[in-house]
Amino acid sequence: MAEEMLEDKNSLVGLSVGVLVVFLLLVGGVYYYVSKKSKGEVIFPAGVNYLSPGNKQTAPVAPSYDYAKMATSSDWLTHKGKTYPFSFQYPKGLSPLTFPNDPNDMVTFNVSTIPPERNLMFIMETISGRDKNLVGQPEQFVNSYWKFFSGLKGVKSTTAFTNEKGLSGFKVNYVSKANVVGTDNYFLEITGDSDHLLHINNIFPKEGEAVFLRMLNSFDYKK
Repeated sequence: MAEEMLEDKNSLVGLSVGVLVVFLLLVGGVYYYVSKKSKGEVIFPAGVNYLSPGNKQTAPVAPSYDYAKMATSSDWLTHKGKTYPFSFQYPKGLSPLTFPNDPNDMVTFNVSTIPPERNLMFIMETISGRDKNLVGQPEQFVNSYWKFFSGLKGVKSTTAFTNEKGLSGFKVNYVSKANVVGTDNYFLEITGDSDHLLHINNIFPKEGEAVFLRMLNSFDYKK
């Protein structure tokens, strides 16, 4: 009886080892397949992949919109912040893109060859999150903003700006280390809040300038 129990126990151990070996072989095979399949691919944030079937990176095509018609259309909608009480209008033909559980209420649109997640139009800037010594000093903050990014080297120009809703701030252009002057950046102040600025970046192509300016002038902030 003892010998039979011992044989059964040995059989059970042998079976367990066999199952474990098969499992490890399967895992190894899957890992090898995935590793080989993905070798050389460039995976962009949020899973965006612009590779051709031959593993050659291809440039995405910019969406086509009738910006002239959008700029004069009366069919505009309102986007409201989820965390902060800002709002702005946008043409019905465009779709605002946001990010789940984003504390900065970032918003953008797919309007160029740059992937949207790399081409933000709006972000709520928290000054203390960049440099707490600049809280309450918006002009100094926007003129120092380039220092927070390794690809920038300075400011090209800073001018005062007020939109049609009465929000005042600054229009700023930064210079990259490649001596390229970037797009127009607008930082609008919030009455009674010295630690936040509405940061709006012109991500639109030249033909969409009128659409962007109309959106910029519609930005409002009401608690």
